[in-house]
Amino acid sequence: MGKADRVVIVGGGLAGLAAGIELLGRGKEVTLFEAGARPGGCCTTTWMGGYGFNDGAMYVALPELLDAAFEQLGMDRQALLPLRQIRSLQTSRIDDGGAVAFGAGGRVTFTPAAFGADPTGAQVDVARLVERWQPLLDLLVKEVIVRPFSLATLLRKGWRELPKLRGTVADELERMVRDPAVRSALGAVTLYTGLAPQRTPVMQIIGLIAMLADRFYLPEGGMGRIPDVLASRFESLGGKLHANSRVQRILVENGRARGVLTAGADVKADAVLSTVSGMGTCLHLLDPQVVPSSLRRKARNAPLSQKALSIQLGLRTKIDTDSHFMARLPRMEDLDALLRPAAGPARWLCYAVPTVTMPELAEHGGSIIECYPGIDQAVAAQEWTVDRARGIADGVIELLSRWHSLDIAEIRVRSPREFQADLGLYAGAIYGLSPAASAMAHFPHKTSIEGLFLAGQTTYPGYGVALAMLSGIFAARAIQ
Repeated sequence: MGKADRVVIVGGGLAGLAAGIELLGRGKEVTLFEAGARPGGCCTTTWMGGYGFNDGAMYVALPELLDAAFEQLGMDRQALLPLRQIRSLQTSRIDDGGAVAFGAGGRVTFTPAAFGADPTGAQVDVARLVERWQPLLDLLVKEVIVRPFSLATLLRKGWRELPKLRGTVADELERMVRDPAVRSALGAVTLYTGLAPQRTPVMQIIGLIAMLADRFYLPEGGMGRIPDVLASRFESLGGKLHANSRVQRILVENGRARGVLTAGADVKADAVLSTVSGMGTCLHLLDPQVVPSSLRRKARNAPLSQKALSIQLGLRTKIDTDSHFMARLPRMEDLDALLRPAAGPARWLCYAVPTVTMPELAEHGGSIIECYPGIDQAVAAQEWTVDRARGIADGVIELLSRWHSLDIAEIRVRSPREFQADLGLYAGAIYGLSPAASAMAHFPHKTSIEGLFLAGQTTYPGYGVALAMLSGIFAARAIQ
């Protein structure tokens, strides 16, 4: 393979921007095409009526990974992108009874005190849970995720931790946490996977440990500040960024990627790096005749993550809560009720109030509520009508109004149809691949088509803000 001096990047999310910065730093000529009106993909902020709504990513977990990604790009994250810690983490009211709250330092409190729980015992159990999983978290953050995957490195440095990776999140919480209310509150944190704790691989407990270890943050100014900083760096290095430019086809000649077709014009390149998911790249952007059968099977059989419906409210008043994440929950064995449509009047809901941590996201001193209620996963993205989405939103608003005084100024509802059309999420699946997917389901950075490379959440190391950036860096480094 010859040297790739000209590289085209498809998709201007965090993976594409990070890849572009890495390539420009090595003297490559880089052109990036983004289908949307601005770069950032699932990590942008949209302002409506003075309210800053997240378009996808809601927070930064494990900022040391973000630091590592910025450092690999030669950028000073602390100077360019200040972060604010989420300190009032989560309050969960369990089964219409008392509430369990998690605060900074792994603090656990109960309301009311007569709830029947043992605060001291719960504190001990949570501390033991963090202590048990902290070594694996440290290994992943310091040794594994921050560099291209190496099974040999994982086995050499992490063999002591591997026996923990058996079973489910529910198994681990049953084993480690005695109080059923605390188990329910902890299990709810892992519902972001789209799976009940009884079906969630225990590895996903790392997200819960990150919260308990005080590793959840917001960028000053909102999540959209991350791509703003990266796009500014990309263009300052001479990168060519084209927004509102959807790539129609990746061009392959004589078995080698040679550029892209966009707006009816051929753009020639020595290499193409696609960040629009392995499935979207193989099944939509490539001529079927040039896709190797093994890659086509991987794309067709990819285990997809859940689809999501987003409901965001801008309130004129301060909401009466002091936690960033809020929940009304059944006991842990019934948490799957939050993942499916309610058979009758809804009782359970998880939601976020980002203005608890960052009040300036509501310019007029009000509040923002964001939630993702359970929906029917059998409904295809294109079947989500405005009426279907708004009907669910009305039910959620009615439920929230039982708990809080809502003076609503702005309502924003986005269904899987919008996530697919506006953010380019394949089939509306918010993470691409299921969090329960095996490592074998991920797509390689360097494909079997010469000159074609992949990055983004369907490649190693997977979904997440910092992880998307790292995937772009690793894919860029595979381009010679």
